[in-house]
Amino acid sequence: MFQATAVYKVASIASQSGVPVIADGGISNSGHIVKALVLGDSIVTMGSFLAGSTEAPGFLCIRYVWDLLMFLLLEQGVVGAVADKGSVLKFIPYTMQAVKQGFQDLGASSLQSAHGLLKSSVLKLEVRTGAAQVEGGVHGLVSYEKKSF
Repeated sequence: MFQATAVYKVASIASQSGVPVIADGGISNSGHIVKALVLGDSIVTMGSFLAGSTEAPGFLCIRYVWDLLMFLLLEQGVVGAVADKGSVLKFIPYTMQAVKQGFQDLGASSLQSAHGLLKSSVLKLEVRTGAAQVEGGVHGLVSYEKKSF
């Protein structure tokens, strides 16, 4: 997941000058989108979230870029395989509704009001231990299936 504290601190400073913040990376579900936006992001990038969709490019992987000025081989990105997710037409509407629901659950009617929730201390950042995260998840079932959409 993205670095929530980093987004919050950078956005707090950037907002004083009207500079938008775009946290790049770590968004893998709609909950991460809501958290990033509430913490101060203006928009989110969703590369890994969209990777594996029908519309995402595939096969072409440029792993290294030769820098002629410095004569260095620079690594660019990560090469890997991801599961097929189908068309974005299938899961983007679900994601949009989930983000709207997340804002509604927090009492935010807009991006600006979401940003204001932390500034007004209505919401507070909280650190949870690994054990607390496990306890807060699904437990006590013989089996379950988690669906992305």
